Amino acid sequence: MKYSSISILCAALTASASAFVSPFSVAKRTVAVAPIAHENGFRPTTTAAAANQQCRSNYSFLKAAQEDSLDVVIHDLLKISDFVYQFANVRRIVKENDGKQRSTSRWFGKKYTVAFDTPALIRTQDGAQEQSKDKLLKYVITPDAIKEFMELNRKWYKEPVDEDGNAGDWEFDKTVTEKNESFLLEAAVEEAAKDNMKIVDYDDEFCKGKGGLVYGVVVNLTRKWITVAFRGTIGSTDLMADRDFRLDHESLFDSEDDIFVSGGKPGTHMGFTTYLCDEKKGDQDGRKCLDRILSCVNEEFKSNPDVVGKDFDLYVTGHSLGGGLANLFSFKAAQLKANNDESVKYLPEKITALTYASPCVGNDDYNKEFQYLEKKGNLRHIRIANEGDVVPTNNIIPPASLAIKGNTKLYTQNGVNLHLHADKEVEVDYRATKSCWSQTSLSSLDNHMVTEYYKRVELLANKKVYQQTVEELYNAAGDFTN
Repeated sequence: MKYSSISILCAALTASASAFVSPFSVAKRTVAVAPIAHENGFRPTTTAAAANQQCRSNYSFLKAAQEDSLDVVIHDLLKISDFVYQFANVRRIVKENDGKQRSTSRWFGKKYTVAFDTPALIRTQDGAQEQSKDKLLKYVITPDAIKEFMELNRKWYKEPVDEDGNAGDWEFDKTVTEKNESFLLEAAVEEAAKDNMKIVDYDDEFCKGKGGLVYGVVVNLTRKWITVAFRGTIGSTDLMADRDFRLDHESLFDSEDDIFVSGGKPGTHMGFTTYLCDEKKGDQDGRKCLDRILSCVNEEFKSNPDVVGKDFDLYVTGHSLGGGLANLFSFKAAQLKANNDESVKYLPEKITALTYASPCVGNDDYNKEFQYLEKKGNLRHIRIANEGDVVPTNNIIPPASLAIKGNTKLYTQNGVNLHLHADKEVEVDYRATKSCWSQTSLSSLDNHMVTEYYKRVELLANKKVYQQTVEELYNAAGDFTN
């Protein structure tokens, strides 16, 4: 099938993940790391030393030498990014069908009432416990609970599997067919249990089939991570957010204290920023979604007995739209941390975003603010993009640009870019914004899919690069100024 440029872009922006692999199946690795010789975490190259003259890092550099390798981080967070798509589907099917009357076929089928067995295993907001003001869930969701739920309710689900054995989007099985074989999700959560993972919050309450903000907060006790994961695009509501490239100069920069680099006018992607900064419906304090998520994460670092005093890291991740939200969320958390704001008092000094297929989210002045926080050591961003994926680009070309609000020429990427190829070693560079024209092809839609990111991440030619830590990669990639 042939696609026009506009259909490639729009289809890519609306594409949801078509593969699910366990987000928790990569074994923890110990990697020998060369000593870090400079106090801000960088070996004293001329450019890094010059950057140091401008701003000292607050990050603990003994901690930097103890980080997980990229091999661990990239694989695990890609799988978590995929998971947020799939788990939202599983929960949505319960929400839309439990207690409702259905029929085995459209015209002459047998009618019945849907009754899921123990849905509170995965929809804990429906439980009787007291609800935290910072969370949708009333109690955590464990891998064992997900597995038990699926075992009890296989008859209500269809898990389409493609020719490569990957699970597709979940569907409600109106035929109520009993199934003896386990779903792929069940095997995945068995692996999750080995890492002692817990979902402490998962908010999809106001999301419908056409999209909406969906995120999960996951505590991994084995890795010693807290991860905030945002879901990517699934429908027309999300597409409307994706296409709104007008610049928002206020939501993330509403006071003078929020701007660290004088003389600029930082602006962020209107569609994504609105998703994060809209008032959270039903929030008792009338807070923005962004503030509610930050409060949830800060409380985990402050009060969760599994986390407090145990040197946990904070990662933020997502694919496509989810990657854009992860970029903005991690920036705001680091911005508040740099300002010693009480709302993030218990967060670690460094916030790391690791995104996949993320669109550009801000202008040059936003990038300067981003670089300031990189120099201080409060912020890191590893941005993974496939060669031939148009979504992470700027300067969108006609006719696709006709579907866009705003001027995409004003946008630029940030962080360290890992540019994945199908048949050769990954390119590593600082920022490395690609134009839409350079990445447009008849395969642009396929290149954006999570399944293609899995394939390229696994390429053996990339293994050498993956043995570095985030700090080592930053040291090798650039000096925060190019």
